[in-house]
Amino acid sequence: MFKIQNGFKIYNKNAVLKNINLNFMDGKIYGLVGTNGCGKTLILKSLSGYIKLDKGNTYQDTTELRVKNNYVVDTGILIENPDFISHLSLLENLLQLSKMCSNKVDIHKWIATYNLEEYKNTKYKHLSLGTKKKMALIQAFMSEPTHLILDEPMNALDEKSVTVTKSIIKDILTQKNGVVVITSHHSQDIEDLCDEVIFVENGEIIRQTSK
Repeated sequence: MFKIQNGFKIYNKNAVLKNINLNFMDGKIYGLVGTNGCGKTLILKSLSGYIKLDKGNTYQDTTELRVKNNYVVDTGILIENPDFISHLSLLENLLQLSKMCSNKVDIHKWIATYNLEEYKNTKYKHLSLGTKKKMALIQAFMSEPTHLILDEPMNALDEKSVTVTKSIIKDILTQKNGVVVITSHHSQDIEDLCDEVIFVENGEIIRQTSK
């Protein structure tokens, strides 16, 4: 499970996250919804250990994150727009990342899953936005993680790739029984995937509903 307890984040003396209390239980997909700038991505960054709260605590199971070099484990993460090495090809970038995984990664399988064969030798700097997004998703999925934290995973994807991505998310949840947390501006994504929906407004949780 993941947990944020009494969480506050302050920038320029303004609280951008205010008293966040959330529990994310294994075996469920959670959706964070709200307007741009409401705090959804900051919540994901806290869960991922990318930022440290100014007040409050973030836990993965019983381990407090960002304390004594504790960072999130066994979790595929996609937040904002991760970058790759511009002068390396799509394939070269993914192969470099696969070396960091504890499991053996079949990169060619993932390239085929997202129909990227014709672009595998193209330098990253010459790829389209949609292809870059598929690469970012592959890096989140390739280690076969138990948990997923995904910020707008369907943005910039074609309809077929949206279907593929939703299937992968559901398969990982079924196989691993972990926690999945996503954000999306598309109500259909939330409807198709999420067991719990968390509504965020001005840095606060205004309500949480179960399907």
